[in-house]
Amino acid sequence: MNFLRRYSDRATFAGVPAFLRRLGVMAPDGKALSGEIRPHSRPLPLLPYGLLLFLSVAAIILVFIIGVGESRDRMIVESKVQLRQKTALLEAYVSKILEANEMVLRNISSEIDPMSWRDIVASPAVATILAEQKQFLKHSGVIALVNREGSLVAYSEGFPAKSFSVTDRDYYRYLRDNPLRETFIGEPLIGRVHGKLSLTMSKALHRQDGKFDGLILITMPLEYFSNLFNGAASPSDVAQLLRNDGRVVVNVPFAQDGKEAPAWFASAVESNPTAGVVSGISPGDGADRLVAYRKVEAFPFYVSYAIDEGKLMTGWWQSVFVYGAVLATALAAFMTTAWMARRNSIALLYSNESLREVSERVLVSQDEERRSIARDLHDSTGQHLIGAAMELDNARSRIADVDDETSRALNRAAELIVQSNEELRTLSYLLHPPMLDESGLPNALELLVVGFEERSGLEIELRVAPEIGTKRPPAGVELAIFRIVQEALTNIYRHSHARHATIRLVRQGSDAHSTLSLTVKDDGIGIERRNRRIVGVGLSGMEARLRPFNGLLDISTSKKGTTLSVQVRG
Repeated sequence: MNFLRRYSDRATFAGVPAFLRRLGVMAPDGKALSGEIRPHSRPLPLLPYGLLLFLSVAAIILVFIIGVGESRDRMIVESKVQLRQKTALLEAYVSKILEANEMVLRNISSEIDPMSWRDIVASPAVATILAEQKQFLKHSGVIALVNREGSLVAYSEGFPAKSFSVTDRDYYRYLRDNPLRETFIGEPLIGRVHGKLSLTMSKALHRQDGKFDGLILITMPLEYFSNLFNGAASPSDVAQLLRNDGRVVVNVPFAQDGKEAPAWFASAVESNPTAGVVSGISPGDGADRLVAYRKVEAFPFYVSYAIDEGKLMTGWWQSVFVYGAVLATALAAFMTTAWMARRNSIALLYSNESLREVSERVLVSQDEERRSIARDLHDSTGQHLIGAAMELDNARSRIADVDDETSRALNRAAELIVQSNEELRTLSYLLHPPMLDESGLPNALELLVVGFEERSGLEIELRVAPEIGTKRPPAGVELAIFRIVQEALTNIYRHSHARHATIRLVRQGSDAHSTLSLTVKDDGIGIERRNRRIVGVGLSGMEARLRPFNGLLDISTSKKGTTLSVQVRG
C-alpha cells in the first residue's frame, strides 16, 4: 500500500529521536554491563598459529639457504673467471718472452749464416752483434754460439769468448741428432757463464748440405720467471710453469726443485689440452686448490694458477656468518613481534567481543526499558491525563456563569490535555509498539509507516509478504527488523533529503531454513554526501541488533539514492 498523508509539525517529530536515543543507552552508573562474554569469533588457535609462524620462519630460512648456496656458486664461478684471466695474462707474458727469443735466434742466424767458423772466432763484430741482440731481451742471461764440435766460440758477454765444451748439455745432443729448424728448450741447467739455474732456448745451424753445423743458444734464468710469477700471485696462491708432460719448471711461492707433475695435470690435459679449470691438490702444501691452466702457444709449456679453496670458503663462511647473524636477529625480532602482536590481537579481539556483548545487552536492556516506559506512560501518565480531562469537564459543568476569557482558558487547557495525550500515545508507540506483540510485524510496520508519513511528509511504499503475518518470525527477530526500519526511516528523514522511500520485506527459502529479506530504498543524495559520522552510528546499531541472529547488513549508495539490505534467519 502507498500512504500519502502529511503532518506539518515536523519540529515535534524531529525532537522524538533525540529523546529516544537518551533512553537506556548505558547502565545507571555509566559502566559497561558485566557478565560472561560469548564471542562470535575466536582468535587463531595456538597450534595453527604456531604452525603458520613456523612455516613462515622456515620459508625465510629456506630462502636464505638457497641464497647462500647461490652466492657460493656465484663466488666459485667468479673465481674461475678470475683464475682464467690471471692464467691468460701469465701465458701471454711467457709466450711473448719465448717469441722474442725465437725472433732473436732467427735474426742472429741470418747475420752469421754467410760467415765461416774461422771468421766468427776471429771477428769481434760477432760478439757485438750478440750483445746488441741481447739488449732486446731483458730477461735473458747469455746469447752464445757453439760450433759443430760443441765448443763455445762466441757469446754476448765480451770478446774473446772463454772456450769450453757443451757436449754434455741436452740441447747440444738433441740438435746434433735432430738438426731440424725448430727451436729446442731443454731442462733447467746451471749456466757456466753466470752460474744461475736457467732454461736454454737453442736453434741449430746448418751447412749447405743441411747437416748440423753448430747452434745458437739463449739462456733464460729461472729467477726472472719466478719474479714474474711471484708478482702476479697473491701470498696464498700458487703459480706454476710446467712442461708438456707436467713436470714443474717454476713453482711460486715454493722452491723450484724439479717436482713431478701434479696429480691433476694428466687427466685435465687429456680432457682439454688447451685450457681449463679443475679442483685439485697443488704440490707444495697439500691444500685443496682451484687450479686454472693454459697452454703456452706452440711452445712445450703450460702455465697454471691455483687459489686455496679453504681460504676462499673462509671468506664466504664469514659473510654467511655475518648475514646469518643479521637474519637470526631479524627472525628473533620478527617472532617476538608476531607473538606480541598475537597477544595484543587476542586482547583486542576479546575487548571487541566484550564491547559487542555489552552493546547487545544494552540494546536488550534498552528495549526492556522502552517497553517499561511505554507501559508506564500508557497506564499511568496517560490515565492521569484522561483523569485531568474528566476533572476539567466536571469543573466546567459545575461553573454556571463564567466570563469569556475564563471559558477560552478552560478550552485551551482541555485542548492541551488532548494534544498531550496524543503525543504521549505517539511517544509510547515509538518507544515500544504494542501492536508488535499483539498482532505481529506487518501491522506494526504499517502503523509505523502511517505515523512516519504524517510526521515527515515522505511518500513511503510498504510491501510485506502475507506469509510473514501468518507465520511469525521469532520475537527477537521481529523487534530487530522493526528497530532497523525505524532507524532507517530516521536516517532517511534526517540526512538523505529524499522524497520517496520503499520498504520491502519477504521470506525466502524453505520453512526449515527460511530467511527474512528486508530492503529499504530511498531516492536521496546517497551516503557519500551525508554526514558519515552520524550515519555510521545508526548503522553500527543496526549491526549490533543483527549480530545475535547472525544477520547480514549491506549498504549500497549512489547519486540516485541508498539501498539498505538485511538478511536474517526467520
